[in-house]
Amino acid sequence: MTTTPPTPAVPQQQPQPRPARGSYGWQKFMRIAFHVVAILEAITWTGLLYAMYMRHIVGVPEAEDPVPFWGMVHGIAFVVFCGVVTIAWFTFRWRLWEWVVALGMAVPPLMTIPLEVWYSRTGRLKPRPAPAGGSAPGN
Repeated sequence: MTTTPPTPAVPQQQPQPRPARGSYGWQKFMRIAFHVVAILEAITWTGLLYAMYMRHIVGVPEAEDPVPFWGMVHGIAFVVFCGVVTIAWFTFRWRLWEWVVALGMAVPPLMTIPLEVWYSRTGRLKPRPAPAGGSAPGN
């Protein structure tokens, strides 16, 4: 009876993420821009919620109604957030679902902050230097 020695297990290699587009400095800028705009979008959501409370619960007069101001500020912040998300999608080479989730999280109130924490902790916003030996194709 012959026994064959067990074959050593070959460790599975984790797939390397594709190199991000743009320079390392641009990637760092996009990470900071995503962070700042996500917080600003949440702050303007809070202002809009406060304004709606003042209009519908407190019943402030129309001349003192804060909804038009906070609505406009939040609308601008929302559009800027969507733009930054789209540029980050291109820069960090996110999958389509990651882009859709990031855009969708701007709709419910205050969800851009948990999104930013999640994307930061999972490395979706991590700047990646260009691979050694020159520029990666598609940069």
